[in-house]
Amino acid sequence: MKADQDAPPPSPGLEGSAIRCREVCRSYGKLKVLNNLNLTVSQGHIYGLLGPSGCGKTTLLKCILGTLKISRGHISVLGKPPAFPGHQVPGRMVGYMPQDLALYNEFSISDTLTFFGRIHGLSSTDTQARMDFLVDFLDLPHNSSLVGKLSGGQKRRVSLGAALLQNPQLLILDEPTVGVDPVLRAKIWQHLVEIVKTGKVSVVITTHYIEEARQANVI
Repeated sequence: MKADQDAPPPSPGLEGSAIRCREVCRSYGKLKVLNNLNLTVSQGHIYGLLGPSGCGKTTLLKCILGTLKISRGHISVLGKPPAFPGHQVPGRMVGYMPQDLALYNEFSISDTLTFFGRIHGLSSTDTQARMDFLVDFLDLPHNSSLVGKLSGGQKRRVSLGAALLQNPQLLILDEPTVGVDPVLRAKIWQHLVEIVKTGKVSVVITTHYIEEARQANVI
């Protein structure tokens, strides 16, 4: 992936950028996956990454999170480099839904969301309130249902719920609507559009659906 495109300048009243990538390179051996990539995601925007499989979208997201080191360049996420000591990136400030699901099959939906709530330091009351909302919003089965018994699409919705749970400042979503029916897909996008209107939440999302990508502020 090679890019040199900045998002539009922040709206009045917004400070800085949620993400800034400058001359970012990432290689696997001799294969350059990210080559001098420059990218800015303004606060309060949805940035859509649209492209074929293997072009480097997931690699870029992992570099932004700090779970994958870049070969060269600089990345700033919510004001500091990812994985900077004391910076909650990765952590509570970021909600991340990976393409490859990382859920425990032996956990129930309730166990899963409670687990992530504890990781992010949410109170039991706040976790339960968010769980009630997310189970209804994402059209999930009863929260006592085991993850291992769910369909692939339902598991992806649980993973999305875990990313949304703590009301993070930044959402990084890797193909969150794959396997989701069109009605719920539209509902999820409507929710994303609504939460970025506050100017306090930014979203980076990958998708294969061109009609979805049109709802992003920048592609």
